[in-house]
Order: sequence, then structure tokens, then C-alpha cells
Amino acid sequence: MPDKTELIVALDHPALKDALALVDELDRLPVLYKVGSGLFMAAGPDVVRELVSGRGKRVFLDLKFHDIPNTVEKAALQAALLGVEMFTLHLAGGRRMVSQTSAELTRFCNERGSRKPRILGVSVLTSFDGAAWSEVTTAQTGHAASPAQSLVGLVSNAALWGADGIVCSPLELEAVRARFPGLYTVVPGIRPKGAALDDQARVMTPTEARVAGANAIVVGRPVTASADPAKAVADILQDLACP
Repeated sequence: MPDKTELIVALDHPALKDALALVDELDRLPVLYKVGSGLFMAAGPDVVRELVSGRGKRVFLDLKFHDIPNTVEKAALQAALLGVEMFTLHLAGGRRMVSQTSAELTRFCNERGSRKPRILGVSVLTSFDGAAWSEVTTAQTGHAASPAQSLVGLVSNAALWGADGIVCSPLELEAVRARFPGLYTVVPGIRPKGAALDDQARVMTPTEARVAGANAIVVGRPVTASADPAKAVADILQDLACP
């Protein structure tokens, strides 16, 4: 089990000013910030520059790169230049895409004397339940597979291909920790007790994720939609700190 489980707050805002207002409200709390596709499309890389260089925050860039190897490699180098702590790519992009990105990113950061961002592989999105994922895998291969089956097939190659960790569903977390203890695990689909599920099909509380061995959890709407985001974050941090 990791020494601690960190909290990543998802900045799921359509405007830069709203995202930064939340960051300022949480300024004294020890969290990372997730910048996803919505905010990135609205504000571009400037939001990451402002968070990292302007406010000294730690950033998880969650754009889920999935393209030809050269394109993903170039995107990864730009992420490193922005100073992000970690970023995502789809493991479904395959060995060459992941390994080429990892090798070039390592070389690039070593030459610059800078910290290499963690590469996090994405397997099965937490919005998929068994029935929905069965539709996808049947369309792709003619055979239905469960989320757990697909996750194991992809995650078993993650470290071999050069990923530092994975993003995985709460319900697969314990199995992943048991089979692949060296992988850094980031777990979305986290909902504090009593919170609405929204569009997450597979969820866990912060305490359950900590006990199961998550290195970091991602929480969005229970914080961003709260009347008191700072209290919501403080409560989650307290759950993560309990023995």
C-alpha cells in the first residue's frame, strides 16, 4: 500500500477565470489539479502555465493522447515543457506509441535536466459498465469482453511498454495493486459517501480507495459543485489521512 493517497481536484470548468477562482479558494490545501479536455479547449496551454508557473501548483494533464506515435511523442514533449507532473495516453494506442513516447520523453528531460512527467496509461473509462463495454468490444472484435478482462490485457503491458502508471476504475484497483504492485495508480470515479454518482458507473469512496491502495484519487463535481469547496476538499483529505 502507498505511504499516502493524494487528492487531485478536477478543474471541470468552461472558463479559465472560474477554474482559477477555485484554485485560489483551495490555495492552502495540499492537492493537485486536473486539467482535462474541456478546460484545455477553452483556455489552451495558458491555463497549465498559469497553474504551474504563476501559482506554483502541481498539474495532472488529462488529455488522453491517442494518435500515431510521432504525434503523441510531440504532444508529450510539450506537456513536459509545460511542467506537468503527469499526463495520460490511451494504452489502446499500442506498444510502439507508448514506448516511443516514453523513450523520447526520458531523453528529452535528461538533456534538459528536468523532471520527467509520469506517463499514465488509460485502459477502460469509468463511465463504462459491463453492458456498454460489451457493445464496444463486440463491435471491435466480434467478441464481448468485460471491463476487467480488457483492463488486465492492457495493464499487463503498461510497464513493459514504458508507462509509469495507469488510470483505473475503483472496482479494478485491488486486482491491479495485487498483480502490478509497481504501477502508480490514479483512480477517478471517486464519490464521498452520500454524493451523487452523476455519469460514473463504477465508484468508490475516498476511504475505500485509500484502503485499496490508490496512489492518487480524482474528485470533480463533489468539490466543484459544492457550496463550500474548501470544506469538501478538507473533508476528503481527512478521510485520506485516517489510518
